[in-house]
Amino acid sequence: VPIGPGHNGCYGSGLKQEVAAALRALRDNLLAEQKELEENQAGCSCVVQWKHLESWELQGRSMQQLSSLRASLQQEVHALSSELVAHLLVRDQLRTKQDAMLLDVGDLT
Repeated sequence: VPIGPGHNGCYGSGLKQEVAAALRALRDNLLAEQKELEENQAGCSCVVQWKHLESWELQGRSMQQLSSLRASLQQEVHALSSELVAHLLVRDQLRTKQDAMLLDVGDLT
């Protein structure tokens, strides 16, 4: 049962405590999810450290070596793009969830 404004138009202290508790729970949930995401990202990142190659190093390689290097770079770009899309989808889901929780908190006040 929602508590209406008391005398002087103020809401009951119980409602303020509920809102504060809901905000704390929201913050804790979002921090826990962010920590979990960061742990997952550290374990699944497929970034390979590439050595910077000078032009003279590239000129000394055969066409087959250059083609192989190009193919591996394209694979890496594709993998990184896929990983980025996955992270952006998770981010959007978390923002949607956060917005829904904030609306719920707003309804309480």
